[in-house]
Amino acid sequence: MNGNFDFIAYPFLNDKNKMVDHEILTDKLSSTLGHIISMGTPLEKETWWLMDKVLHLNGSLRGKLAISLDDLRDGQTIYHVLKDRHKVAGFIYPVGNRLATQYHIARCEAKIVTRNLYLIQQSGIIVPEILLDISNLMANILFVMSLEVNRLEGFEEIPFESRSY
Repeated sequence: MNGNFDFIAYPFLNDKNKMVDHEILTDKLSSTLGHIISMGTPLEKETWWLMDKVLHLNGSLRGKLAISLDDLRDGQTIYHVLKDRHKVAGFIYPVGNRLATQYHIARCEAKIVTRNLYLIQQSGIIVPEILLDISNLMANILFVMSLEVNRLEGFEEIPFESRSY
């Protein structure tokens, strides 16, 4: 049914480049963040901030750049406030309460978004450095968010001892 939008979930799904993958991956990440908000996170304000930035990241490759240096600075503030409450060295198991595990899932999704941006860049498409920076920062923020909700629930992180590293 050519031209009937009932049969078009997203107009770029048949693109051959990885740019559409970026848009789908950021859509997935924003949906995960929406799910976290629906669960009643104590980090609702920060999670809304992240979801907003993920959606701006979504269109910043194909469309107008919608991530700013102020966004990076705000993200770093969120990251450092939460990070400074935790002294985790090395790997931990991605466990804890329901919210913490959802933040771990979102962290993994953010890393997939970041990896895809690097692949897009390697394919010859210009990816502004600020998009790589915010994407990496998002994964780090999501990690400390998982630590913070575990801390608030009294869950002690469980170190993982790698035999590989």
